[in-house]
Amino acid sequence: MTRTRTARSVAASVAIAVLTLTACSPQTGQDSEPTATSEADSNVTAGTDPALADYYTQDLSWGECEYPAEDQDAAENLDCAQVKVPVDYANPGAGDTFVEVSRLSSSEDDPQGTLFLNPGGPGGSGVDMMLSAGFFASASVRDNYDIVGFDPRGVDRSDGIECLTDQEMDEWRAEPAFDPQSETVEDMRATYAEIGSKCKAKSSPVVSHMDTQSVAKDLDVMRAVFDQPATHYLGFSYGTEIGATYASLFPQRTGRFVLDGGVDPTMDERAVTLDQAKGFEENLRHWVEDCQETNNRCVVGNDGVDAGMQKIQDLLAKVAEDEITVSDGRRITPVNAVEGILVPLYSTASYPQLNSALEKALDGNFDEFMGYSDSNHGRTSSGEYTSNVSEAFTAVNCLDTVSRDVSEQDMAQAADTMEQEAPTFGPYLSYGDAACQGWPDEPVEPLDSYAADTDQPLLVVGTTHDPATPYAWSEALVDKLGNARLLTNDGWGHTAYVSGDSCIKDAVDTYLVSGAVPDEGATCGSA
Repeated sequence: MTRTRTARSVAASVAIAVLTLTACSPQTGQDSEPTATSEADSNVTAGTDPALADYYTQDLSWGECEYPAEDQDAAENLDCAQVKVPVDYANPGAGDTFVEVSRLSSSEDDPQGTLFLNPGGPGGSGVDMMLSAGFFASASVRDNYDIVGFDPRGVDRSDGIECLTDQEMDEWRAEPAFDPQSETVEDMRATYAEIGSKCKAKSSPVVSHMDTQSVAKDLDVMRAVFDQPATHYLGFSYGTEIGATYASLFPQRTGRFVLDGGVDPTMDERAVTLDQAKGFEENLRHWVEDCQETNNRCVVGNDGVDAGMQKIQDLLAKVAEDEITVSDGRRITPVNAVEGILVPLYSTASYPQLNSALEKALDGNFDEFMGYSDSNHGRTSSGEYTSNVSEAFTAVNCLDTVSRDVSEQDMAQAADTMEQEAPTFGPYLSYGDAACQGWPDEPVEPLDSYAADTDQPLLVVGTTHDPATPYAWSEALVDKLGNARLLTNDGWGHTAYVSGDSCIKDAVDTYLVSGAVPDEGATCGSA
């Protein structure tokens, strides 16, 4: 659904989700001058910029999806197409790019419309998501909608950017967490300037236009080419930022929107990183407590939560001090090990996997930790990176950065605060601002407001102990959208709709199928 990046990678901010604000001028959004259209097209193109008419009225050519051979059975009922969009909405004549879409048609003869899905990221593949469409959309939702997943511009199949070779990616990930005692902030800026220049040299011009506002505008083109007067949408984690941006730019075209694991798109990188570090710290403490309560021989001991946390912190310190290699000869860094802990913390269902990985690591075998870190970056056991998720994540976050005018003193103060409030993860997640300060493209202009004057409320789902998108972000998103209703999941882990809680599922399904929002203050689960 979403993912976590750490230290040296632009999200020295554990960001599975989000980072920053969005941007690009809204001048081609809802308030654009109307275009002249045929009567047949008027319901889906009304109010769009005349310069974009060819994009909004294009016909799609559907065909078989190009999934790996092992996924062909899951892809049997899917078909795929490419939607042409402008590289730069401010200058539509400057060239085209495309967005890959994958569709599961409703079993009903007359569905309500199309429901677009996004798994988060930035950099997550909605086309891959469709291989598990039955997991992300219930039977009743699939009966009522054609389900469509898409790879946002520059991601994977959608004219995916290319930056580093597999070897260079391994080398990048092998760098230790930023340490101001042994290197300078300018060193980090230089690293990202080099990565950015490689991205621009090897990729199409879309690499400079992967900001979230451009993605939202692509979504409106998709709405039109799917002949939908309104967009219906289910987005997870960073996908909620795409949804919130769309609703702000195109409020009169916004239909039923479910934003699960809300992101506050106005937060700066330091606030995001601190909240996520604290969220994962809290969830790790919950894991230790659960381990000690349910296991007479908990892998981190049974001497209390603080002692168990200290054992994990000591393990990470050992990784930083010693040259520890995994079975394929690669050295594991503290950042790799941190990712190996964070990934299983996304769901309580994967607590046993964390227990297994820690047990082996404490015995000197870090293969499982490295495996989780690899999966977070799309690396296979053969050493091949099968997606561009890490590069796309960096490009989107740097283009969406709220502000790059951050002093080294501000970064150092934020790092100190993070180490105090999240002693396990904080030491490895700071100085992310410096990365985007080295990125070659300037960030886009943020939106002035995320207020969405929609015809019906958007539904934001927040989980009280979500480590990656903390509950306070969902509360803030509801306030900023204005016309939105908050559904609370009192529980642990990241996002709620696919958590297995029938109360959440029924409330979301009812909203998507009938438009009825839950009561004010509605709460499910019992943490």
